[in-house]
Amino acid sequence: MEQLADEVVKRLQPELPAALLLGTAPKAELGFRYTRSAPYDAVVIGSLSVSEFLHISDERVYLALLQGLPVYLYEDGLAHRAFQHTANRPLWAKLLERERYLKSMGVRFVGGTAEKRVLTAQAVRQRLAAGQAVPENARLTPLARDILEGKAP
Repeated sequence: MEQLADEVVKRLQPELPAALLLGTAPKAELGFRYTRSAPYDAVVIGSLSVSEFLHISDERVYLALLQGLPVYLYEDGLAHRAFQHTANRPLWAKLLERERYLKSMGVRFVGGTAEKRVLTAQAVRQRLAAGQAVPENARLTPLARDILEGKAP
């Protein structure tokens, strides 16, 4: 009976898209089921050491970008972020340059600081109109906060 209930629940839940997981699995839920082989709908890079970040050598990342598949890099899995306040300036500048380069190629940074951006009044209005929640930990402009509190149109 329990197996039947588990099967019913499994079939009622929507199938998550498959993502090739590189590194360790992100702590945050990104909406994928992870796989280590093809076929997959996206690539999720869950963690990278400093040297891996500076020289991503996994060809599947570049093939995914060439094929138009989304590539996500989980920011909390970047080892170099722990050394932001102690790293020497030339190395830190190289790491930031690499982040900009990856973003320019289409790699989408998720989690960590990327999710803590400031939401403007326009962004809040768009989220509300689309029925999306505003994250509780989001940083808001004063007008955006007024809109959420019902003090502004």
